Amino acid sequence: MIVYPMSQLSFDLSQITERQVLDLFTQFLKEQSSALEIFLRNGQKYNAGTNNKYEWMESQLTPMSWQLNGAVTPLVTNTNFTFVATAGLRPNMILRFVTTSTNGDVGNVQVKIVSITSATVAVWVLYGGTTAVALNNTMTAKLMSEAVQENEKNIVGVDERQPTMEFNFFQIFRNAVELSDTALNSAVYGNVNTLAEQLKGAFYKMRQQLSEQVLRGRRVARTSGENGTFGGMFQYLDVAGGNVIDAGGAALSQALINNLVQLIIEDGGVANTIVCNINQARKISGFNVAGNNPVIAQNSTDAGSYVLRFISDIPVAGGVVSNILLDEKMPNNGIQLIDINRMALVPYQNRGVKLVPGTQPGQDGQTAILRGEYSMVVRDAKYSHGIIKNILP
Repeated sequence: MIVYPMSQLSFDLSQITERQVLDLFTQFLKEQSSALEIFLRNGQKYNAGTNNKYEWMESQLTPMSWQLNGAVTPLVTNTNFTFVATAGLRPNMILRFVTTSTNGDVGNVQVKIVSITSATVAVWVLYGGTTAVALNNTMTAKLMSEAVQENEKNIVGVDERQPTMEFNFFQIFRNAVELSDTALNSAVYGNVNTLAEQLKGAFYKMRQQLSEQVLRGRRVARTSGENGTFGGMFQYLDVAGGNVIDAGGAALSQALINNLVQLIIEDGGVANTIVCNINQARKISGFNVAGNNPVIAQNSTDAGSYVLRFISDIPVAGGVVSNILLDEKMPNNGIQLIDINRMALVPYQNRGVKLVPGTQPGQDGQTAILRGEYSMVVRDAKYSHGIIKNILP
């Protein structure tokens, strides 16, 4: 087999090495104001992949609230009650109740856990002389405290963190460009008859594919019959148990965004970026028309684009600030609120975007292949990020 050196790939690519192509691609993404540049940069902090399945550890505190999954009317002593899951519940825990949608207290009722009988069922008793009320699956139990016996000796240690493994698959991206020797030596084609010019188009097409996959990709394993793809942001964020708000066709409002910020904060996350299409970005700009938005200021992102900053109405020191990142691939009827530092495009080992020669022996022309292999990391998807869907476009 004859291996042609890069210097013979084309007249215009003679000074470009394979290692320089990733830098060139990153610069191209900056010029295009793409979030991909940020994800690629974040991916440098991760270990490169060494097999087709890329895994990462997610670690969350044990639950301090439990969603009810049934009805008890009236509440009586030693009552069996069904939760969505009893993970983290222990005997002697004292619980109160709130309405899930509004976080409003359900009377003054409190109960003490007596025992855990299954993965979904616990036994409790009415506690502290509080008033029994009807409870149902629109309510959430909240941990108040855990009663401890005097001079207790049988102490059971509890791992307050519950690490779990999440994963994604790697996907190969490839774009080939070629020109006949006639085109390379013909002036009538102008600048387009150089592989360097064709490479710009290849970069653009790869960016388009990566952008689509980052948002809407589906996690499919590579097999003899499947080439394999990685899952994107929607697959990890729009899930049961995640921070998802259905706007039901209503227009985007400050209240909707602030509600999503609150859900993420209550889960221990701090989102810092709103990802949206230009139509929803303009609606956010319109919040300040009446002068009632606390802070909306223009700033520049690391990717080089100009964005707005939305300051939540939640009164914490320094405020909860979210930069607005435009992405033309986002749907017109939804936005994402993410911690952009917890998302990354991770390359397979020695498989970042690079240019390889594809010219065949005896070919009457030249071929260059742009190739890269990546996986998407979305850490703590249910807790550190969220989405609002079904917004009025």
